[in-house]
Amino acid sequence: MSAIESLHARWSLDAGRHQHVVFIVEGMRCAGCARSIEKAVRALPDVESVAVNSATARVSVDWSGAGRTGLAQILAAVERAGFRPVPLAGDAASGEFQHERRAALKRVGFASIGMMQAMMYLTALYGTSDIDASMSALMRITGMVLVTPVLFYSGAPFLVGAWRDLANRRLGMDVPVAIALLLAWLPSVVNTFRGQGEVYFDSVGMFIFFLSVGRYIEMSVRHRGLTSSEALARSLPAQVTRLIAGGAEERVAATDLKPGDRFLVPKGAVVAVDATLGDETGIALLDESLLTGESVAARRQGAERIRGGSINVGAPLTLTALAAVGDSTLAAMVRLLERAQTERPRIARAADRAASWFVGSILVLAAMTTVGWMLVDPARAFAAVLAVLVVTCPCALSLATPAALTAASTQLARLGVLITRADAVERLARVDTVVLDKTGTLTEPAGRVVDVRTSPTLARERALAIAAALERGSAHPLAAALREHARADVVAKDMREVAGQGIEGIIDGARWRLGTRGFACVGADVADATTYLGGPDAAFASIDVGAPLRAGARATVDALRALGLDVIIASGDGELAVSQVAHALDVHAHSRFTPQQKIDLVVALRARGRRVFAVGDGINDGPVLAAADVSCAMGQGSAIAQSAADLLLVHDGLEQLPRAIGAARAALGVMRQNLGWALAYNLAAVPLAALGLVAPWLAALGMSLSSLGVVLNARRLAGRAP
Repeated sequence: MSAIESLHARWSLDAGRHQHVVFIVEGMRCAGCARSIEKAVRALPDVESVAVNSATARVSVDWSGAGRTGLAQILAAVERAGFRPVPLAGDAASGEFQHERRAALKRVGFASIGMMQAMMYLTALYGTSDIDASMSALMRITGMVLVTPVLFYSGAPFLVGAWRDLANRRLGMDVPVAIALLLAWLPSVVNTFRGQGEVYFDSVGMFIFFLSVGRYIEMSVRHRGLTSSEALARSLPAQVTRLIAGGAEERVAATDLKPGDRFLVPKGAVVAVDATLGDETGIALLDESLLTGESVAARRQGAERIRGGSINVGAPLTLTALAAVGDSTLAAMVRLLERAQTERPRIARAADRAASWFVGSILVLAAMTTVGWMLVDPARAFAAVLAVLVVTCPCALSLATPAALTAASTQLARLGVLITRADAVERLARVDTVVLDKTGTLTEPAGRVVDVRTSPTLARERALAIAAALERGSAHPLAAALREHARADVVAKDMREVAGQGIEGIIDGARWRLGTRGFACVGADVADATTYLGGPDAAFASIDVGAPLRAGARATVDALRALGLDVIIASGDGELAVSQVAHALDVHAHSRFTPQQKIDLVVALRARGRRVFAVGDGINDGPVLAAADVSCAMGQGSAIAQSAADLLLVHDGLEQLPRAIGAARAALGVMRQNLGWALAYNLAAVPLAALGLVAPWLAALGMSLSSLGVVLNARRLAGRAP
């Protein structure tokens, strides 16, 4: 079991009453398959939610651990529905991908050989009547012998899928395909033994070959599209070397590390959990490209946090764990990606519903074609019905959106923008207004204290030490600014964080608050400042923290304007600090905004028909990120902001945001192209097939080329330069 698989198990057990699992399933082809899995798992007692994504073949299940349902029962339900569950990552998942690829290649190769050999023998039967009867019979039998194994080996996925669909009382994409194959093969077998009538063995072979090639390319694109999250999932080491009392070493599972444990990271190894440098280690040189996309190695020293998933490219390190595997930065990112990959975007759900409805329409159309030709020319009825069933297979329609979304996700991951909600790409492509936070977003997260004003009863050094104690362990930019003022003898207990307001705790038996003016200094006559500290006996302080602009802030704002977007700053900071940033960037800004005022701003913009893209990093940004049409959290921001956002920017800078919007717009364009082509193809091909103007083999070729077209068109997105 890999480290990330152990993470899932450990997280589930630690959750007590609530358990969670994510896994991949083999054999999922369409939305009907996803509905069958969801129905089977949801029928189990104590299951709270099931999310199935047919594009990524992922299933996410939440259930109560106190009841009769366990992981074994969930996996058994998936198998009863006709699918095979596979671990999310690790050797089992890699092995499954290799097995699926090899099996698909074998089917394609076998179908190509059978198809070519059958065509070589059977083409002599077309358009000639003077062939010897015994030779004709030999050719028919040879064609049957060559194609029958192709049908039941290379065509097995379609036959099995159709049987599974019908057993679960649904009409999936495999149903019309299987009907077409059997309708072509069975009469051909009968006519072969009768010695008269048409045979379609060559058409069966061609149909299976083209379908198998299409499925193989689809599978390859899907596997490549999973690389961003799979790379994260596979990056953690399964075991680490932990230091124990007396300097001895022991090999333990990465999931056994606890906060405070010291462990070794050799050169070239991956850091298993979030940690800090040991006292004997000076500077760490780390490759954080997996987390941030930045190819240049980062230098970390002193008390700086080293994130799990970083690769040590310098000297061997001795680190002290700050969190368990399940609470590390990398694990949080993996969980956000899992959420996105088990959801279905709105546009994809609409395409799935259309494809499901379309299958029923195909069968009705085939029946109408049969009746029509039986009245006009019964001899041509069979070929026309077969062509209708083949040419109208809704593979292209079902692939149009998932293929584009998968390719777009790959492109965004290369930019360092991870999708944490499935609808994000579509919504990001439509935005016209960007609302940016200031502190930690437009400015550097590490600022410095520039001014402190205190009441007569509170010394400046004491105020800063108390504020540093309250912020100790926080990821907020204020914590970095106050870190140098921390004192070992000033420790806060019973901490409580209030979203959008601040933090409070007990220091030396007295309650202190740090945050907004109304939260920390109720009733106190304090000067204007960014942050306030309030305590007993009317003791208070106002603290101004300044931070420089991020290096790429101006270029980012200019690039957003070039895309036709309006840019607005909405910050809770003081008017002076915000106005300085607004002037430097030449944008409209709002200062001293509470979380509710930020939400009101977004609501007002949306009421005017604007589509808002919000970007932030702090706890107070969580509500506005959730209120926007689409939102992005900084990778080093708070967990609340990240969980509320639709996108996660793992880079430290903002330069990739305009590129991400451009990539999303390109993806939306490709989705529209794919859907338009799939619909146009079917609308044009159906009448021709029903009128008997399309031969069955040509219908198979057209259907396969249609599916390949939408997949290859979507593949262009992943190949675009970042």
